[in-house]
Amino acid sequence: MMNESRAEFEDFLERYVDNVSQGMRDRWALYRPDTYNHEGSDAIAGLVARQATLAIEFAQNPGMWNGNLAPLVLRAMTDTHITLAWILKSPIDRGREYIKYGLGQEKLQIELLENEEENIPDEEKHPALSELIEHRRRWLNSQLQEWAIDVNLGSWSGKSTRDMAMEAECESLYKFAYMPFSGAAHSMWQHVGIYNVERCKRALHKGHRIPQILSFSPDIDYLYRSSKYVSRTYSALSSELGLQVETILPVEFFLQERDRLNDAGNVG
Repeated sequence: MMNESRAEFEDFLERYVDNVSQGMRDRWALYRPDTYNHEGSDAIAGLVARQATLAIEFAQNPGMWNGNLAPLVLRAMTDTHITLAWILKSPIDRGREYIKYGLGQEKLQIELLENEEENIPDEEKHPALSELIEHRRRWLNSQLQEWAIDVNLGSWSGKSTRDMAMEAECESLYKFAYMPFSGAAHSMWQHVGIYNVERCKRALHKGHRIPQILSFSPDIDYLYRSSKYVSRTYSALSSELGLQVETILPVEFFLQERDRLNDAGNVG
């Protein structure tokens, strides 16, 4: 029976991953990008693929479905959704700024690597570093000539994530997912104090805290949350770009399988 449940659960995950992949492919097949001002469609393509990839890799790694690790992926998914939802309101202009900022950050990183290389004694230099710098510079120049790229040290959008979320009608996602998950992403006390320390049990030590390394069993509720976030992204694409697809959303697929998941959800 255990083997049957395990096989059933693995079958669900495989079909769920196929659903996420198909949802992205269906929407992209219907989208008609502007080939002359393509920064908007480039940004949309990258971000929707990023969201789908995060959802898929999270689903394929049940060991991450716990309160310690899952927020790292879920925070990235909420961030990706807010960014994409905001860009969709004005794809060409906002997509261009998004890409320009990223290229500026890559230019800055290359310069930092070059400065580091110059300060390393010749006998300690590793050829792989020079190869890495050259590889990254080739990619950068394939996007835009390096001399034309500005480095912006502020926010790429000129707004806070909260402001972007409000303008993209994602305020609840920001308040109840992005913000709580940020505690884990930045290793803040509201996360560390729960998952990484415990009170010392020695009476004379006055309740100070000591480090702890916990082990966790997977909780499928985290996969449910991931399915909601990738579904929000797909819905935003369909709504803003006028796309009609037949493939059901990942969250709908998840809920349709709920009874089967209750039988197979406790993976060990």
